[in-house]
Amino acid sequence: MARFLQFDNVSFAYPGMTDSLLSHVTAFFPEGEWTGIVGANGAGKTTLLKIASGALRPTDGSVRQIGTAQYAVQRTDAPPADWDDFMNCWDASAMDWRRRLGISDDWADRWDSLSHGERKRVQIAIALWHAPDVLALDEPTNHLDRRGKSILLDALKHYRGAGLIVSHDRDFLDALCSQCLFVFPPHATMRPGGVTKGMEQDRREQTHAREQHDANAGKARRLAAAAQQRVGGDQQHLHRRVGSGQHQLLAPLLVGLGIQLHAHILQALADHGADTGVVLAHAGGEDD
Repeated sequence: MARFLQFDNVSFAYPGMTDSLLSHVTAFFPEGEWTGIVGANGAGKTTLLKIASGALRPTDGSVRQIGTAQYAVQRTDAPPADWDDFMNCWDASAMDWRRRLGISDDWADRWDSLSHGERKRVQIAIALWHAPDVLALDEPTNHLDRRGKSILLDALKHYRGAGLIVSHDRDFLDALCSQCLFVFPPHATMRPGGVTKGMEQDRREQTHAREQHDANAGKARRLAAAAQQRVGGDQQHLHRRVGSGQHQLLAPLLVGLGIQLHAHILQALADHGADTGVVLAHAGGEDD
């Protein structure tokens, strides 16, 4: 059976929050691939990992998954709960993960003397040993030197479940992840590839959006000017045909022409596929 994780319109808020930290997040995390969770500090990345692993329940929406899930915390102060069992297990899986992550047999009796980088490798090895269907890693490259990151990267590439990872190491995510979920609270957007590819796509989309806005704004100004010119011509025509003593009688008609101007502008926008909100802003003299 295929293993996967699916977020359907997931929203989450901690008690006391007036606004949701995450809102209507929909994302698919496939089997055999790693997804990077990318965002600023405080954006909700760790919260998202905890929701993915079942440590937190969404305020709204649903999380669907096949099988088991595990969340590996950032801190390495205390040994994992299964530390002794893992180090004293001699089945093929335990031995393979100890080998892949460079864990020596003599580490079993000296947790306190291990570096935090060595502890991190032990922590992740135990998580991989459990073979969860969904594995969420929170800053696994913390405390690792270049060699340690290389060892970890090779090990994670052998994981066959649905993996989620938070890390500030862009190169590591680029080398591991097939997609990245960019978190811009309260929303999140999935993009293919690593962080670098995803950020390039985001820049292209923002540039296109700005160019489209500028094009619509220019079209709006031209349409507004054309509509004003047409209505202005109608006003001049009325002044030429009516004597000065009848101007008071024309007042309601001139007000009507102002309304007509407004209608001309909106209709012109609709005819040209432009944004009516842009015309209203420029007709009122607002700056872009």
